[in-house]
Amino acid sequence: MSGTEGQNTGDERVDVALAGLGRLDEAPLAAHPEIFQDVHRRLQDALAGIDEEPA
Repeated sequence: MSGTEGQNTGDERVDVALAGLGRLDEAPLAAHPEIFQDVHRRLQDALAGIDEEPA
């Protein structure tokens, strides 16, 4: 469903966050908002950490 299987972004944090979308297929519809919130939080954390990475 997510269309992200087998794709690699090159950033492990982003890959882990997007892998969370794979949980949607087995999760009941009522659990989808929580999954999306978790993925969104992880992506925000990865984005916020960009400035902390060495150039």
